[in-house]
Amino acid sequence: MRKSLRLAVAAATGAAVFATGAAITVASPASALSAAVRAAAADIASVTVDTSVAFIPPTGSDTIPFVIKVNNPYGGTSKAPTIKAEFWKEGEQTSSAGHAATVTQLTDLANSTPAPTPPASPVEVKGTIPVSSSDKPTTSTGKWTLKVTVTPDGATQAADTKDVTFEVKAATRINGASVSPNPVKLQSGKEVDVFVAFELEKSGDEKVTDVRLESKSYDDYYSLGTGLESDGKSFHDSAAFDYSTSTGSWQLKITVTRGSKTYSFVKGFEVSKTGSSKAKSKVKLSASPTKVKKGKATKLYGKVYRGSSAWKKKIMKLYFKKKGSSKWSFVGYVGATSTGKFSKTVKPKYTGYWRLAATGTSATYGSYSNYKLVTVK
Repeated sequence: MRKSLRLAVAAATGAAVFATGAAITVASPASALSAAVRAAAADIASVTVDTSVAFIPPTGSDTIPFVIKVNNPYGGTSKAPTIKAEFWKEGEQTSSAGHAATVTQLTDLANSTPAPTPPASPVEVKGTIPVSSSDKPTTSTGKWTLKVTVTPDGATQAADTKDVTFEVKAATRINGASVSPNPVKLQSGKEVDVFVAFELEKSGDEKVTDVRLESKSYDDYYSLGTGLESDGKSFHDSAAFDYSTSTGSWQLKITVTRGSKTYSFVKGFEVSKTGSSKAKSKVKLSASPTKVKKGKATKLYGKVYRGSSAWKKKIMKLYFKKKGSSKWSFVGYVGATSTGKFSKTVKPKYTGYWRLAATGTSATYGSYSNYKLVTVK
């Protein structure tokens, strides 16, 4: 290298060069280096907690998602920063050690020539906060704190931190769930009214989406309404159990949705009946479509059973009850095929319920089908 050129390079790099050609390298000024580092350092643009699901689960454990947006995460290098998140629950001091949250770490950029292009800022990093049913806030809403720290690769770059305080609401609760009578004792030739009651303790946008009484061992259930009373929390409804209902362990199952989460609450009860040499019968009824325009038809169809087999050529009675009425009206007869299947097309004038009755014989108990609601628009 020519001497004049070496002197020029030395001036540019901060190295002192003697005329003899020997060189001593001197570190760049600290102020100049730190300014360059600061210009390239990563920083946290925002931390956002998904408050739509920030609540305590009624049972077990769950997670609360959050998103970190990081500006210039690679800081002019190919090395990814280290991202740490910790949180404190209601009543805990942030001066103490926090609980660890889960964060999906960024990966280093691949070494290549030319150098890889860093992703556009800000870069989103996802994380989750664990939450358990034992994390009960002392009030309906608890204040939690999330602290995020982004440490760029390299000791010369300072870490950036951001704290976020957010609300964690109380768990959804079902109180006073009851089934009466319990046990349910079925009587031949009679229906037994089974009454259900409970209260929904709301802490957010909870909605009751399904209520049913279902057998734990068989494909047998009774659907109930989902509407709450005028106070917005009380529920009362009933179902009529007939002698064909499966015996054994049953449960009241209440399904509640809250945000994007769905929870089920159950309460068990028993169904029994006196022994008999007669076979029991069962009628399964479906309707399609369940919403029709006035004057249009819907198809009622299903299968009738005697014991576990088809009740061949069985003639059944079809009944209709207008919605809001307590009176069932006889409509006509429906016959089953040799395989127990049946179908009938009707043109309902009013919104209401349909059901079939399989009358009993000396060898077989009678039964009613489930109800099917057809809405007339």
